[in-house]
Amino acid sequence: MARLQVRGIDVRFGGVTALRDVDVDASAGAITGLTGPNGAGKTTLVNVISGLRRPQAGTVVLDGNDITGLPPHRRARLGMARTFQRLDVFGSLTVRENILVAAEIRRRWSHDGINTRRVTDEVMSEVGLRSLSRERCDTLPTGLARLVEVARALATQPSLLLLDEPSSGLTEEETADLTGLLERLAQRDMAVLLVEHDIDLVMSVCETVHVLDCGQILAAGPPAEIQRDPAVRAAYLGPERGRVQETAGVSA
Repeated sequence: MARLQVRGIDVRFGGVTALRDVDVDASAGAITGLTGPNGAGKTTLVNVISGLRRPQAGTVVLDGNDITGLPPHRRARLGMARTFQRLDVFGSLTVRENILVAAEIRRRWSHDGINTRRVTDEVMSEVGLRSLSRERCDTLPTGLARLVEVARALATQPSLLLLDEPSSGLTEEETADLTGLLERLAQRDMAVLLVEHDIDLVMSVCETVHVLDCGQILAAGPPAEIQRDPAVRAAYLGPERGRVQETAGVSA
């Protein structure tokens, strides 16, 4: 059974349907991709999964438990953590303090007596932030601040990690480092749901890719299969260019 099972999600804003009958799975030990054009509904779906948006229909199941009606903090205590498309760090705090806050909050509700300072140091090393530990987050470039957000999520020691466009603002080298980090997390049996516009990153690191378009799942499967899908080509390139690419045998 997948660690995360999303079934039949409908979300409407007034008369506008943002998501319609959306199914997504994310398995332990794997990186699952969620991609699609701007406005496809990706962040809305992550908000549903994390509890910030209540769907009109459908269910969210984590480790076999229906969590559809649970608020975000209850989901976090069950092992869910996320980052945001719009950068959300504590700007007046240092890199280390941002991560330590998350570790301290986890210790308060988990009562497991973890050494929060050690956890913070380990996470900073894992994400490659040790050299920036004393820097205020509001002085960092966007890409590095996004890595702080990823590190802060990891400090809660999640079993399911939701990443909403984490590569935005990263350099090519930083993106390569992020790829390595995601692969290491999957090797530790974590389930990672990667919401991302960087198609090269998605296709290189994900085991399964879901393509969302106009609020519906357009295609789902292994990266190679997704790249060959004519409907996916059309969604990204437009019908005419998609047909040209397909005829030419060029990957989308």
